Amino acid sequence: MTHRFLVLAASAFFLAPGCFPAELATITLPSPKKAGSTSVEAALAARRSVRDYNKQTLTLADVGQLLWAAQGVTSADGKRTAPSAMHRYPLEIAVVAQNVDGLASGAYRYVPAKHSLELLIAAKPGAPLLAGSTQQAQVHSAPAVFVISAVYERMGSGAKNRTWTDYEAGLASENLLLEAVALGLGAVVTGGIDPASVKEAVKLTGGEEVIVIIPVGHPVR
Repeated sequence: MTHRFLVLAASAFFLAPGCFPAELATITLPSPKKAGSTSVEAALAARRSVRDYNKQTLTLADVGQLLWAAQGVTSADGKRTAPSAMHRYPLEIAVVAQNVDGLASGAYRYVPAKHSLELLIAAKPGAPLLAGSTQQAQVHSAPAVFVISAVYERMGSGAKNRTWTDYEAGLASENLLLEAVALGLGAVVTGGIDPASVKEAVKLTGGEEVIVIIPVGHPVR
């Protein structure tokens, strides 16, 4: 039995119920709900850009539902909640967990085919991952921040392919925003960021380019 294993096992003993060391993390998310009490029309009417959040945590189910809304798989042949030109699916979505029940603070990549998370980097206590990427307060106060990026090469090299990828990012973003409304949460598309800094902070290493980030939390009433 290795020293590292013993350290991880011992540290897990002292975590709050439902939490675990980020080093152990490949996380299967709760199954997404396919029906709810909020209609599409009601979500459209209620959607606002929300920048002020209270201290309430998000749940792992909330995070999973938001990720599914943005890029979840909805058919046996791999089609997703947001359309993709030629079914190329160039988008990647990561979530920066800052105050999520059952999820250690850090950045995780969403794996649509498995509806799961894979650890990108664990956050150090007192050192928020996105501290150097933007000064916008909502990013640092939100319990979770969703990072939408793209591997543009997946779409090919045609003249319109980069544009189509950006369209897809917009569609996925709107899906996430409307799901936030349905969950009683607030969210805002945040573009005032340093994309290269965000990429480095969350340890994206597969040729992704960060397009936008979306902090999500419980609105201050």
